[in-house]
Amino acid sequence: MKFIYCTCNVSVSERVISLLEENEVRDYQLIDRVIARNVIGDPRFDTAVWPGYNVTITMQFSSDEKAAVVTDLLKKFNRESAFNDDELLTVCSWSIDTYFYD
Repeated sequence: MKFIYCTCNVSVSERVISLLEENEVRDYQLIDRVIARNVIGDPRFDTAVWPGYNVTITMQFSSDEKAAVVTDLLKKFNRESAFNDDELLTVCSWSIDTYFYD
């Protein structure tokens, strides 16, 4: 079982969510208006000096194989769909011990 954490510029969040929906990811959560300083790109503090903000998307997978597919899709997004450093996704994942929804 895997947990994936993805944070991105609000400007690309709809494209990322569409990517998840197109690939039948049905279990995710959105955290809106995340203030962030990323490794690459400009800070997004939602101020006049540093405009913009991030959106965080978290996902849980009972299938490690499905999590790997989604991770690959997110990597591909960075390679092919991000127009500049400010549109790159930050993604990390880790194993989880428990995941239930019943």
